[in-house]
Formats: sequence, C-alpha cells, structure tokens
Amino acid sequence: MSVSKDLAHDALPRASTKLSVSSISIDDLHLLEKDLLFHEKVSVCFLLCRENRDISFIQQELNLEFRVHRGRAIGHQRAFDKSIITTWARNDADSKWREHLVEALAIVKCNRVLKKLGFDLQDIQETYHPLIDEFFVHVHPILKILFRMCEKMTSLETRKLIQHMRNRYDNCGDFEVDSEKFMELHLLNWISMRIISIGDEKGIGSYFDEIIAFLKVNEIDEFWEKLKRFTAIASDANLEERSPGRMKKGSPGKERKDLEDFFHMNSGNMGYVLVINQKNFHKESGREIDYCFLNGDLETRYGTDSDVKSIRETFSAFGFNVIVKDDLRSDEIICSIEEFVGKTEEESQSSLVVVILSHGFQGSVYGSNSIPVEVREIKDALCDERLSDKPKILIIQACQSNDDSGKGKLARDGPSRMGNLITAWSTVEGYTSIRHTIEGTWFIQTLCAKLREFHEKEHFYDILTKVHAEVADKEGDSGETMQPKIDSTLKKKLYLYPMNNF
Repeated sequence: MSVSKDLAHDALPRASTKLSVSSISIDDLHLLEKDLLFHEKVSVCFLLCRENRDISFIQQELNLEFRVHRGRAIGHQRAFDKSIITTWARNDADSKWREHLVEALAIVKCNRVLKKLGFDLQDIQETYHPLIDEFFVHVHPILKILFRMCEKMTSLETRKLIQHMRNRYDNCGDFEVDSEKFMELHLLNWISMRIISIGDEKGIGSYFDEIIAFLKVNEIDEFWEKLKRFTAIASDANLEERSPGRMKKGSPGKERKDLEDFFHMNSGNMGYVLVINQKNFHKESGREIDYCFLNGDLETRYGTDSDVKSIRETFSAFGFNVIVKDDLRSDEIICSIEEFVGKTEEESQSSLVVVILSHGFQGSVYGSNSIPVEVREIKDALCDERLSDKPKILIIQACQSNDDSGKGKLARDGPSRMGNLITAWSTVEGYTSIRHTIEGTWFIQTLCAKLREFHEKEHFYDILTKVHAEVADKEGDSGETMQPKIDSTLKKKLYLYPMNNF
C-alpha cells in the first residue's frame, strides 16, 4: 500500500497512524458504538463483513436494531446499545480488527469518532483513501464499491433497485426492512439469500449480475462500469497470478518471456506522481520585461480540477504516492521536480511520474507567475543521473501552439538525449490542446480511462498509443481536433504493475 502526502504539511509533526491504531482497546468499542448514529453504525458494520459468519451475525443484529428504531426518525437517533462491533472484534482470528475498523470509519466519514480515538484526519485520508472507490486495504473491495454506490444513489434509484430485486426474487418481499435509507441492510439480505455474493476476501467467486443489469438499464454508469471491471478481474482463474511480484498468465505474460525485458516495479514503492496543477495565473511586479511577449493575461484553467481528480484516483489505485502542487511559480516547478528526484532515489522508489497541467507554447509550459519554463529544462531536472536506471514518465497537458509570443525567447525542444524517459504530450508542437471547462481535458481523461482498461494487457507505451488514437479521432462542436505526441527513450517495457485494487 502506498500513502500519499500533502507536501504543504511535510514540515509539521505528523501523528503515527500505526501507533494510534494499536492503542485502540476492545474496551473502547462499547463507547464508540454508543457514539455512532444508527445509519452510521449500519454502514460501518456493513464494511466490517469479511465472510459468511460475519454477514449472518451482523445482518441479524442490525435487523433487530432496525425493529427497535422503526417508527422513529431512524437516521437521526443514536445507535441502540448493542455491542455488535465489540463482538465482531473479539471474534477476529487474525487480530486485524483495529485497522479494519478504522478504515470503515474513514469510509463512512465518522470524523468525530476518529478524532475522539486520537487520529489525525489527514493521516487517515492519506492511508485509506476513503473517497477512491477502488482503493482498499482491509475492507472487502466489493463492499466498499457497493457502499459508495449506496451513498451516491438517489432515493428514487434505491427504491427502484429494491423493487427490481423483489420482482426478480419472491423471497425478497419477506424482508422486514422497509426503508430505502438503509440500502446496506438489503444488500446483506441478498447476500444471505445467495442472490449476490462478495466471494472470498479478494472478491474471487463474486457475482452480482442482477445489480449490474439494473445499473446498466437505469444508466447508473459509474458503478455499472466499476462492478463490471471488478467482475472481469475477479473471474480470472488464479488471483495469485495478479499478486505483487508474480507473472500473469496470458496477458501480458507472453510478452514477458525475458525477465530483463521489463522494469521491475516494487508494489510497496511504485513511486511518486508529482502533479503540478496550474489553474490560476498572475503577473509579478517588477518583471514587466518578462511579460512583453504575452498577448494579454493567461486565463484561469477551469476544468483542471477534474483532471487532478482522475489522475489521483487512477495512479493511487496502482499504488503510487500522488502529490498535488497547485499554482507553482516558474522557479518552483524545477525545484519541486528536483525535490522528488531526491525522494525517489533516497526511498528506493521504483519510478517517478511528473504531470504538468498548464498553459504553454512551443516547447514550454507556464508557471503560475506567467513566466514560461522550457520542457528541456524540466527533462534535465527529471533525468538526474541518480535515476538513470529507473523509468521516468513526463506527462504534459498544455498547448504547444507556435504563436508570436515565444519567438526569440525560447529554444525549440529537441529530441531527448537522456535514457529511460517517456514523455506524453497532449498535442504536437505548433497546435493547441483542448480542455473542457468542467469535465477536464480530452488527453488526461482518455489517458486515465485507457490505463484502467488496458493495464492488465499492455505496457505503458502501447497504452499511450491507444490514447493517441482515441484523442486524434475526437472532434469538438466547432471542429476542434488534437494530435497527441509520444517521445520515449525507455530501454525496457514499463507495466504499471502490480495493480490489485481495480
């Protein structure tokens, strides 16, 4: 598991998540349960399920509490004084109940409870990534996706799903819970009835075809896609073939006959992803001569936050440590890259990825102070000799138009002389790059989608080729088009592997 860090807080003392977790006593759980609202307890207990024994016990106890609370404003009452979580923890054979419970509390956003337990919420966020549906540590992966589905579905969609299952299966109508507010109870009932299954601890043997069919028909595309993707992965004959450090059968195993033909990626140290997100731009006083080539002010890059979200979710699920730095000045761009070159070498990380989201022109990108930085200079900083044997990825989402503002000021970026670097440009030199002001850029959104889709079969360069093809085929309402570009001096194939969270 990889833990991302917010660099703005690196200089501050940080609480030790491990120490805090180990300090939780079973005696604390009785008070913890009393402090939970009933709807929170339902959600937390749902995420604590690991196997049929847990499901049967938790479903029975929660159904009893539901009957006690029926007729009241259920979701706003304190939980009935029943020690479900305490009993669950005492029955934990592998003694991982503390970590599992804290992760569940984080996913359900029980922040006041976590604070009472002495946790730093930033540590919790960075350890468990509760808002990334496909990221899991101790919580069952399918249960996290299903919980997030329950959380995001509207009341109407939830009622329709319950009715769909009742129409499909006669016994569903006998279930005593009659409120769509507690969708998790319905899911536990369907699991107990063997209508759906979460499979083993990794999801192998799972099936939820009726739910997937409902999501597709009702155009709840986000979770239809996620459950379909998980089903495809879980249906593989042997999950061990997907675990860290092992070869996969079929794909891309046939391409890996020579173990020296690809970069070896350590699952615990996949690497940093440094995202330099330039949204807002300004001009500094006293540097008027530096702005003489600008035709007006650089516009705010609306939509870039959508790109950041997609990058964070995608690369975090691969096990990368995603760091986002907003609105860096031109000098800060190089300094930040140099900082993470050092971290990558010192911490024996497998790779380093730098993503730059900004305005730009031919061979350059802009700092937030509207001063351009040559891509050549960025490559020089990234390709430090300390990382000569490690794969390095540079992703540039910026216009590369050949306007008059750059003439005489900056040299054209030529072919890189440095090894083991792959650079993905959103557009070729001399052209603009398309960005939707709400949904993000064509290039970054397509890149993240293709990484999720093809990481099992293709190495990084081939995935970029697919991105190139799809983006090049797009056309905007006014006939806008793009042509991405790939430069590579990688000496081996780069698989973003292992990945067992999608």
